[in-house]
Amino acid sequence: MPEPQVVAVDRLVADDWQSYRAIRLAMLRESPAAFCSTHDEVVTYDEQLWKQRLTDNVVLVAQVDRVTAGSVMFSEHGATDPGDCSLNGMWVDPAFRRTGVAHALVHAVVAQARTAGKRCVLLHVVADNTAARALYEREGFVATGHVGPYPGDDQPVEIEMCLELDNSSR
Repeated sequence: MPEPQVVAVDRLVADDWQSYRAIRLAMLRESPAAFCSTHDEVVTYDEQLWKQRLTDNVVLVAQVDRVTAGSVMFSEHGATDPGDCSLNGMWVDPAFRRTGVAHALVHAVVAQARTAGKRCVLLHVVADNTAARALYEREGFVATGHVGPYPGDDQPVEIEMCLELDNSSR
């Protein structure tokens, strides 16, 4: 198992759009079936769309020794309950898997959720992605019982998971 790394997690802002574009394209090249869009689709996005995505969402990037190691998105969009938010688009570069990067990214989303006063962080994971499911379970997420087809493909099944937050210590 690789040694744990010192991980720095920072939020990207609209002016970081080129960095976000590079990360997103790397994600889609490395794990083409794991995200709800394709490399061929995303590579056509213009600067304004990249900036808008960074303005509308909280995109967090992890770095180890100034090398981009992964990213994740915190979002309040689409939540049916105002106390909910979501963890979306989690990706760790294969060179940094099992080094603490995913742990740092999840904790950054949870911190963002607590700051926003949220009660539950929701995510969706493909059922046969056992490594990701195990990570989320170690972080305290539990399956809600809601399952459904993967967007755009009715074969893989996505499992909804939730981390209930205790905001009483705020």
